Amino acid sequence: MLNKKSEIVIVDEKLYHLGIKKSDLAENIFIVGDPARAIRVSQEFDQIDCEISNREYLTFTGSYRGIPVSVIGTGIGTDNVEIALVEAYIAHEFDLKSAEKLQNCSPLTIIRLGTSGGVQPDVTPGSLAISSYALGLDSTGIYYEQSAEDKIVKKIETEASKILNSAIDKKSRFKGKITPYASKASSKVTHALMNQAEAYGVEFETGITVSSPGFYGPSSRYIEGLNNTLSDIKGSLSSLNIDGLKVHNMEMESSLFFHLCSQLGYRAGTICTVISGPNDSDSIIDYEAAIGNTIRIGLNALVELNDD
Repeated sequence: MLNKKSEIVIVDEKLYHLGIKKSDLAENIFIVGDPARAIRVSQEFDQIDCEISNREYLTFTGSYRGIPVSVIGTGIGTDNVEIALVEAYIAHEFDLKSAEKLQNCSPLTIIRLGTSGGVQPDVTPGSLAISSYALGLDSTGIYYEQSAEDKIVKKIETEASKILNSAIDKKSRFKGKITPYASKASSKVTHALMNQAEAYGVEFETGITVSSPGFYGPSSRYIEGLNNTLSDIKGSLSSLNIDGLKVHNMEMESSLFFHLCSQLGYRAGTICTVISGPNDSDSIIDYEAAIGNTIRIGLNALVELNDD
């Protein structure tokens, strides 16, 4: 592996997927799955210096209260987040002319502003979920080697694997083959998000966020004509309790996000609006107001982190 050259795809000094130059990205970044939410976040900026749309990615960079900040609309799923994070890393820590790695780069701060479904019966639609850890049902993270950040990560992986595999029918060809991985958010980012949620007086829970690789079968949504391997993932994982930490919500991005940022030494955290309950029967009435709370709390948490 010595002297192996990084396999970076750069066209006209722009990264292939994000379409950004080095100067187009700030050291403080929000990521959102929905490109429309990227627009919504950018409307809170004091000024916008650039807007870049390329393929499914949408990036705005400007400032908020004098702090340089970017927001990237990544699209849904850990696979899209993987591309966005790796290219953000390249933009920040590589010379895009020579593709050479730079030295002594400061760590990025990245906050995900998302939506999610509640897992526990007492997680109210319209409230917020702030992630301390994430449990990945996707397989993207296993392609990046990273030691478990602490003992809780190992416990989450072990217990979640037992719960999920025991819920699979013994006749299934996939019995015993689900191997989830866990990852940890930055404590500083998590605490800043909690501080700002408390300041706003918004109801929130902290705990474990499950990241699913799909919206339907991988989230145990029943569709007539399709056979799910697991009939109730939310119900099964609602019993998971690791040193008082419970699974509070399910989305599709945070597992790989925390995992990769941990490897890079970046500060990473997630705050999600809960838009439905465990069985999707209840949904929030004022979606825009709830998303607005998530965005404002995220922005103010970023200010707190920069004052630290």
